[in-house]
Amino acid sequence: MITYITESDVKSNLKMGECIGELRNAFISYGNGLSDAHPRDRIMKNNSVLNTMPGFYADRHLAGLKTYYSGPSGIHFVVLIFNTERPEDLYILEANALGQIRTGALTAMATSEIIKEKNINFTLIGSGFQAESQFLAMKEIFNLKHAYVYSRNQSHSKAFADKFGIESSALLNVLKESDVITTITNSNSPIFNYSLLSDSYHINLAGSNFPIRREAAPDVLDNSDIIIVENLEQAMKESAEIMGVKDKNKIVEFKNYIVNKDKYKGNKTIFKSMGIGLEDIAAGYVVLKNMGLLKF
Repeated sequence: MITYITESDVKSNLKMGECIGELRNAFISYGNGLSDAHPRDRIMKNNSVLNTMPGFYADRHLAGLKTYYSGPSGIHFVVLIFNTERPEDLYILEANALGQIRTGALTAMATSEIIKEKNINFTLIGSGFQAESQFLAMKEIFNLKHAYVYSRNQSHSKAFADKFGIESSALLNVLKESDVITTITNSNSPIFNYSLLSDSYHINLAGSNFPIRREAAPDVLDNSDIIIVENLEQAMKESAEIMGVKDKNKIVEFKNYIVNKDKYKGNKTIFKSMGIGLEDIAAGYVVLKNMGLLKF
């Protein structure tokens, strides 16, 4: 039986805190070799792109993929999930909101695994659609002593700051006092370099999965201690930042980091997030469970 899940269903049944917890469980499963994900595949034709992102979430008996089309007529996301215990049960989830929520949940979850301090100064670079979930997810886990938003469009960052009761910064000097920095932009050129950072930081680069885009200057990555990615093969195809790292030995996949954190030391860390299908299946699981469609 095919069950169709609407955007409204997703918004009603996917809460940030629960999504964060499920993503953590999914990556632990991935790190233990039980679950899996393959890099994004793209078919490009006539200014249009069909994207597919497969994943297998063994802990929840689910397998499927996220797929989305983008082109002159717009963009739309869906997640297809099979129940591996009953493969005739197929769930199709509209995934615009799902993708927004899980993208924010992922960076917050990863940050909480990398830094243990709960009271942080946080700067968000970017103030668009995806920025909202980035802020709300960080607020879910951390006590934000000071929170700033920066955008090259100052009117956008001011509106964002007013909406969420934080500070809008017209300058990037706030990075010097930031423990955690998240970028969520479509910038084609670096927004900041290493000289703007403090002696200790964690950065989430979450705004790009095309090699023509870059949010951080090369010296940011080259001077950091650990660089964490979801899938190295995908990162080497899609991320200008990762492809440009001089010392590739400092790059680790998050699945390996989360199950063996004591192995990796450093107080200058980066998480480069581009999205893998396992994350969308984990978020979809939360929706299906809360709708009473899955019992495990």
